[in-house]
Amino acid sequence: MFVVATSLRTALRKSPHCKLVLSPLSQFCAPHFTFMSTSLAPNVKRPFDESSTSVRINDKEDGEEFVCDEEPHMLSPEQGFGYYPIALGQKLGEGKLEIVRKLGWAGYSSVWLARTLGHVRNAYPANYVAVKVLTVNATVGVLDGLLVEANSLRTIKSANPNHPGYRHCLHLYDATYDTSYHGPHICLVTNVLGANVNSLRRSQPNGQGVIRVAVTKRIIKQTLLALDYLHSQCNLVHTDLKPDNTLIYIDHEDAAVTRFLEETPSATYEPRIEPDLSPSPIITVKSQPLPNFGLREDASNLNICLIDYGHATPAQEHILKQVQPTLLRAPEVILGHPWSTPVDIWSLGCLVFEYLTGVVLFKLWDSSFMSLEDVHLQRILEHIGPFPSSFLQACQRRPDFFDEQGSLLRVHNLFPQAIEICLRAYKVMDEKEIAPAAIFIRKCLTIDPRIRPTASELLDDKWLKDVGEASTRTL
Repeated sequence: MFVVATSLRTALRKSPHCKLVLSPLSQFCAPHFTFMSTSLAPNVKRPFDESSTSVRINDKEDGEEFVCDEEPHMLSPEQGFGYYPIALGQKLGEGKLEIVRKLGWAGYSSVWLARTLGHVRNAYPANYVAVKVLTVNATVGVLDGLLVEANSLRTIKSANPNHPGYRHCLHLYDATYDTSYHGPHICLVTNVLGANVNSLRRSQPNGQGVIRVAVTKRIIKQTLLALDYLHSQCNLVHTDLKPDNTLIYIDHEDAAVTRFLEETPSATYEPRIEPDLSPSPIITVKSQPLPNFGLREDASNLNICLIDYGHATPAQEHILKQVQPTLLRAPEVILGHPWSTPVDIWSLGCLVFEYLTGVVLFKLWDSSFMSLEDVHLQRILEHIGPFPSSFLQACQRRPDFFDEQGSLLRVHNLFPQAIEICLRAYKVMDEKEIAPAAIFIRKCLTIDPRIRPTASELLDDKWLKDVGEASTRTL
């Protein structure tokens, strides 16, 4: 949900709600979300949980708030948003597609299930497609060359379809434009997928979000295939590897989707009357991902697809900007070291631990005397080991965190715990499985990116040797 504070209401009230004329943007800026804390006491450690979705659009604590049901489609690009306020049954893509369901939304887009209409049905390989609709601000970012998702998807589509990782990457069918009263929106038409890996975790009988070792290996091997394709054939760094961006292929016929939509109709929230935000009732469509059609109960036929290339970056650029979800961020990104494809491998190593235990590896908090980055570096030291001096020497931000001897400036007490100890502590794995998994995780979490294994090298690791090949029937 989103929370609109009173001060933003006041700002909106001062200008009439009408179609906006956008001034040229020199750079794309994603909406800034401020996490709300339940504690106001100073110097208190506050857990950092990136799964929280309750955020404030305004930093001020000034009274009345409006809680949006999902994406704030009533807010304009000038407030940093500009979502397309799509309605069920609406036509997109010059009348080629009819919106039948909302699948989800994220920081700069919403994703919809669309039916291809009869006169253009031959233009796509199926009667149903997914449509990712970018916000106006993201669309302007694309036009300014600052968001390259469409270009990345075109590269993925054409680079080498014979590579085994190709089938584990999203398939672009079309890229079109549409216009709402907020402005222009780029629409990316792709194949239809099921829910994400987090949904699989929630459905596990253990109730702890723990995925069995055999299924974890299957997910990781297929993710590595996708990453090897991106890195070696497309020269792209994904930079946003996480469970939400790892979706499940569904084994279905178009008739099954039609029948499911009839049995579980798409829905909207109750209309909201907020004159300060919208002259018309605010009607928001509910996110309702498709079920994982055809997935066996033991997930032995699981096939995944890596999505969301909005932050994909050319591998050869070796830039220094901050990327990746905070809890999965590589040390070179934190410390200002040139980064490239190895950052995806670091995120993967963190995810192996998370899938096997149901909890994140690097538990973080922030306080008035310690930043998230301080604690993150502390956790890496405790679980992985010392930072190589040659690596630290190449980091621009080393003086911000380390003294001349390589010790953390603001952390004085370390509590080392090997990965094996951490895996064992949650009592969800057989003892014989712990050491092999820990060895694989440590390889992914090699601190110096210059010697971190590649996706191709990890695919040959003995921890993954017993993982069967993915079925191609549904891909």
